[in-house]
Amino acid sequence: MGKILTVSIAAYNVQDTIERALDSLLDSCINDDLEIFVVDDGGKDETLTIAKRYAEQYPNTEFPIHKDNGGYGSTINASLARATGKYFKQLDGDDWFLKENFIEFIEVLKHTDADCVISEVADYYAGSNEQRINEAHKNVPEGMHSFADIKFDSVITMHGTTIKTEILQKNNIRIIEHCFYSDTELVVLPMPYLNTFYMFKKAVYVYYIGAEGQSMSLGGIEKHYPDHEKVYWELVEAYNNIPKEETNKRNIVLMRLAKEAVYQFEFLCCLPVSSEHKKELMDFGKKIKRDYPEIYEATRNRRRMTRILWDTNFMAYPIIARRTREKYQNR
Repeated sequence: MGKILTVSIAAYNVQDTIERALDSLLDSCINDDLEIFVVDDGGKDETLTIAKRYAEQYPNTEFPIHKDNGGYGSTINASLARATGKYFKQLDGDDWFLKENFIEFIEVLKHTDADCVISEVADYYAGSNEQRINEAHKNVPEGMHSFADIKFDSVITMHGTTIKTEILQKNNIRIIEHCFYSDTELVVLPMPYLNTFYMFKKAVYVYYIGAEGQSMSLGGIEKHYPDHEKVYWELVEAYNNIPKEETNKRNIVLMRLAKEAVYQFEFLCCLPVSSEHKKELMDFGKKIKRDYPEIYEATRNRRRMTRILWDTNFMAYPIIARRTREKYQNR
């Protein structure tokens, strides 16, 4: 039997956390089922050296890849080009899996033929060292389902989604490179090609929140917020490619688009108040309202902040911007 799961680890300068990530995957009862690519994206620390040490111990399971820096998406693309597992899952080098649930999860992957498997996610908060299961899909029972039959109440995330490798490769799914905030593409771009899913009710992925330098930190936002909008319009294009009659799949992506639009509003309001940043905010908001009425309504209904900005023709921008920046500073 071939590999059951390919795990792609984005490993740019994660020498302090890569062992935790790898140890959460490796276990004698499932090692033969795994194909783990540790993709060192042009890093400068000891990540690759650590990965090579693990490869010596697990030569048929763990495979270090060193490549020139191409950004987060390039690590996924590099692994997809090599992947042989039945399913494909992404893991960030500062996150990890819950091993006790992961072993059971591998058994599920062995016995299902769903296009993707959706699981819950655990959030770990660095400030308080608290781990909390984010039960996003309470309305969906364990087992096999069709996207045509199930309406989701929450967005489907990269952290909670595992996709059949053949679907990603056959449809040439490639994630945008040299760009931050591209993890959402791994879930949204394949959506037109996904028909069935298996719901695994336990958490597999642990998402580490609050690490210094993360893309969702204030510093990361200030540096990379244009990347978020660049990715956003690619997600919109993917939404437009889903047939109108596939309402549940469109709803899944629409929820994601509304959530990401709110993030873009917040990111622009995190920046120092200026006429330039106000213009960027207005241009983004007016384009959505003018060209994408469904997204406009979903975004407007998602957050009071977006309603106020639109309803005041962005006159409330200075007040909201200061409050939003304070919120991100205090995270």
